[in-house]
Amino acid sequence: MKGFIKKNFLPLVVAGAIALGSGGTVIFHKIASTPSDTRVENEVGTDDFIPGFIASDQFSILDAGNHKDFGILFLDQKLDYCRDNGISCGIKVHIDTDSLGSVYEDVDYVKGLVRDNNITYPVYLDVDKLLNDNNLDVDTLSKFASTFLEKCSDNGIYVGLYGTDTNLCLFKEYTGITSYDAYLVQDSEEIKYDGVYNVKKDLDGNITSAVNLETVISQNGNNTRESFYSDLAYTCKENETLRDIAFKYGVSVNDLRAFNDIDDDHLSEGTIIRIPSEIGKKASGDYSTLDSPLRGADLSYAQGMNIDWEKMADNFSFLIFKCNEGLMPDECFENNITNANNYNIPVGVYTYNAYDKENTSSLEDFINNEREQVQLTLQSILGKNVSYPVYLDVEMSSGEDFYEHFDSEYVSHMLNIWMEEVSNAGYTPGLYCNQSGLEALQSMVNYPLEDRFELWVAGGEQYMAGKEDVPFEDVVPSSILEDNPAISMAQSTDSAVGAGAGNGKGHLDVNFSEVDYTVATDDSSIFPIKEYNHLPIREVGLGTLGVGLLIGGSIIGVKHRSNVKAKKR
Repeated sequence: MKGFIKKNFLPLVVAGAIALGSGGTVIFHKIASTPSDTRVENEVGTDDFIPGFIASDQFSILDAGNHKDFGILFLDQKLDYCRDNGISCGIKVHIDTDSLGSVYEDVDYVKGLVRDNNITYPVYLDVDKLLNDNNLDVDTLSKFASTFLEKCSDNGIYVGLYGTDTNLCLFKEYTGITSYDAYLVQDSEEIKYDGVYNVKKDLDGNITSAVNLETVISQNGNNTRESFYSDLAYTCKENETLRDIAFKYGVSVNDLRAFNDIDDDHLSEGTIIRIPSEIGKKASGDYSTLDSPLRGADLSYAQGMNIDWEKMADNFSFLIFKCNEGLMPDECFENNITNANNYNIPVGVYTYNAYDKENTSSLEDFINNEREQVQLTLQSILGKNVSYPVYLDVEMSSGEDFYEHFDSEYVSHMLNIWMEEVSNAGYTPGLYCNQSGLEALQSMVNYPLEDRFELWVAGGEQYMAGKEDVPFEDVVPSSILEDNPAISMAQSTDSAVGAGAGNGKGHLDVNFSEVDYTVATDDSSIFPIKEYNHLPIREVGLGTLGVGLLIGGSIIGVKHRSNVKAKKR
């Protein structure tokens, strides 16, 4: 059915989020080179400060507590001060260990802090607090810690570990969690921790970083709200149970219990149930067919970097970018998707299938290549804003016979791998081909292709194979949208000129979609990031010095707020 999105997703577990090695290599779901200018002699930092008494070239790691407990005094004012004065700032968080649901609340708390503040240094999980919690056994501690770290990482947040040298060693030994950059606090002359750490607090209390982490985080696109995956909020119907909802979204009942801190499987009508973001991050449900199709375009390395993005934003409702061809990334993909995300243009991606029975040594070799191909695609779009389908482009070069390169066994494996891997990752699987390719693929499987894929097909009256210019303003939807109800999107021409981008001939592919993949029609909505309001001071005895600092901090805080308001006016 046109516009039907498959919802029975399994969770995509992303392991080993971010690490920064001593050799300067950043791992953020993929290997990338660290900019050569990030290695420095020593960046100087602090774990607290009085506004006005911190150098602009310092960094600060502030204790943010958790979603229930306040961290340092006047945290909000200090975060504002860092933002307004260009001071690099990170935070340390100790998670609430009452339940797994409370850990998810702390992830939401961190997302709120990153959203509302300029968190340009890492978010550190306080390992010391975890190890001092006598109510936790090793398995529960490991589960809570890995859940927090993985969910933060899934949301594009540069997350790491904070603790004493001794506790970091214990944490690594008993949890096996090693793939995160650490903020190490020395507790002896000799450092014993053999994991990765860049920020260090020595025995004299001096805090330094061997790397300018702000540069690393910025160039890797971390700590931005654009990378957030939103949890889904499902509204229960009459007589609906947790099991019904779990089956609907491909999760377990226990997952939903833990995520929502509930015990009863029988729910009242209207109850809001949160679906974890690592499961529901791109899932929605059904999408309606539009009365008037949306106009979009697809781009690859062929259009190069000379693109008028303002014109593209004006001309198109969506864009689809080539991501890779086999295991070869498209050289313009990162630039294209970053600009589209910045201009708030909805995005889909496609991968040109590079494998068939002629260029692989066996069916097993073909299957392995297909899996590696889709995994590269999914790694490339992780953390990107992709709302349109993830398409597999299956086509032959001019003059080649489709049936010489594929048979039913190869096609079945190819399509099943793509559909399962993309769906399990939470995206919408799509299939691109021309009209003859669609007929060939359909003849080799025993199910309607539109039941498992969103179909994007090339062809129509204005498809010129690059031999003739078609003025952009004259491009119209292809008749194949009317002729074949199974097709959701048609590539009406490959030869549009004057659209804002073009290949060597100035040509651009223009598409029309009968589905708006950014608008769902099911009962799910986006669960907003919560606001957390803390009391301005922690409940501790201040003493004479503390009172002085409190009064001084209050004056600074009030004065600072006044200045901010004056500037905004």
